[in-house]
Amino acid sequence: MENTEEKIHRLEQEIDKLYLVLEANRTLSSSLDLQLVLERLMSKARDVTDAEASSLMLVDEDVQELYFFTVQGEKSDAVKKIRLKIGEGIAGWVAEKGEPVLVEDAANDPRFYRKADQSSGFHTRSMMCVPLIFRKRILGTIQVLNKTDNRNFDRDDLHILQVMADQASIAIENARLHELATVDQATGLYRKDYFLARLEEEFRRYRNLGTPFALLMSDIDHFKRVNTEYGHQGGDRALLELAGMILRVVRDEGEEDMAGRYGGEEFCVLMPNTTEERAMVVAEKIRTSIEAHRFSIDGREAAITISIGVTSVPYHNDVINNSEEMIKYADDALYLCKDRGRNCSALYEKKD
Repeated sequence: MENTEEKIHRLEQEIDKLYLVLEANRTLSSSLDLQLVLERLMSKARDVTDAEASSLMLVDEDVQELYFFTVQGEKSDAVKKIRLKIGEGIAGWVAEKGEPVLVEDAANDPRFYRKADQSSGFHTRSMMCVPLIFRKRILGTIQVLNKTDNRNFDRDDLHILQVMADQASIAIENARLHELATVDQATGLYRKDYFLARLEEEFRRYRNLGTPFALLMSDIDHFKRVNTEYGHQGGDRALLELAGMILRVVRDEGEEDMAGRYGGEEFCVLMPNTTEERAMVVAEKIRTSIEAHRFSIDGREAAITISIGVTSVPYHNDVINNSEEMIKYADDALYLCKDRGRNCSALYEKKD
């Protein structure tokens, strides 16, 4: 029988786990950035189950395969490109059956997908896998591998992981609905109306708290030539590829930064808590990455450049009264680029 000290220790461990689950729930409601939210959730899943590695796979409904959305743990990069058919591997089995599973000896389980360990050099001893389900639709799976100190996962661990998966399913669906309402489907960037609403929020924060922020407005140089040479479908593919490059730079630079499509071939970037100096650095990173890239359109290479206008608040000693003026200043800076021959970045300069 347990003595008093053992009971107290076990209760303390259970309280710690419940605290981590509550923290995970707060994480899920803290942001609509799905990548960020689910990466944080996987970190919590590892902590609460004492696992060496964790991952979340989503269903690609077009081809009925599971792909890794986020992976955490030693040698995780080696498995990110692996895909599993529904029914393949333990994760595929869970996605097919919609049932959680606890595997104490992975090597002797006939469902275990050994190629993942072979490609990564990771040794999976035991694992738990639970389905992500929303309204009877399988969204994906969560799996954790190898409890630390060579211990085995137990049913309590499985129950906690399923609770976290249920919350994650709601977050995934909310993010999907949010994306449909706010994201431009042609580029993957935020729609103009949503971007302008966020710009207005940021301007209110600046007015109330004095928090600096910057705005970038960009335009593809001579984009009509791209449409003329490659057709409108080719131009659309170039837009999508270029938007993805902008998004990657923005995500690398800061969690709060966001990119939007202002219209046609015009893009915009909002950078909270940012000075004009940092904004110019980011603008140049975007511009030079696009300048150095060769776009593939219908098997042909295309060189594309952009011009970027930058403004920020506070702007020296001038008063900027509203977000509309911010846009005008950034647009004026963009026209400076065009006057200078395009393919450059420019700060807003007040006209005398």
